[in-house]
Amino acid sequence: MGLKIAIVGLSPTTHGQAPWEDKDWELWGLPWDAFGWPYFSRTFEMHDMRLLKSEHSQRRDDYFAHLGDCRRLYMQEAYPEVPNAQRYPFEDIARRTTDYWNSSIAYAMAMAIHECPEEIGVYGVDMKGDDEYGYQKPNMEYLIGLARGKGIKVHVPDESPLLKFNAYGVRFYDHIPQYVNRYGWLG
Repeated sequence: MGLKIAIVGLSPTTHGQAPWEDKDWELWGLPWDAFGWPYFSRTFEMHDMRLLKSEHSQRRDDYFAHLGDCRRLYMQEAYPEVPNAQRYPFEDIARRTTDYWNSSIAYAMAMAIHECPEEIGVYGVDMKGDDEYGYQKPNMEYLIGLARGKGIKVHVPDESPLLKFNAYGVRFYDHIPQYVNRYGWLG
């Protein structure tokens, strides 16, 4: 059986569906996942250190001590403040996949693609809305398509908003157009 990697975000919609107890899967996630981080074999904190140390940071007071408890922690650099931090291999990943990443989850997904697993599961990753997550959604969908194009099976739970068509403006099969005047009726 080949490598299986579960990328786990924080959205409660599908977070619980991750294969938490299945030893056939490696779980990769985020250090601020209070439930999941002890399960993760790899953790990704890709925010700039200046942001993490800023007075505006919303990270908990013991965040850097907490990062020290994470196994195989990837960051932008191997920072002295976090002795177990490894520099993310930007150049190697970009050379074998892409350099289109805009969230810690996307960095995890790109590394998973780089490792050519048999399967990748994406759990707790909704990226819906018109906020930061909504802007990150096209990047994650691109990476899912890239993985599938490389022959990697990618599982996205049905409840996830990832890879869902939003039927605004164009009649497409049974979708009802919201903005008929935008394109006219095409049926």
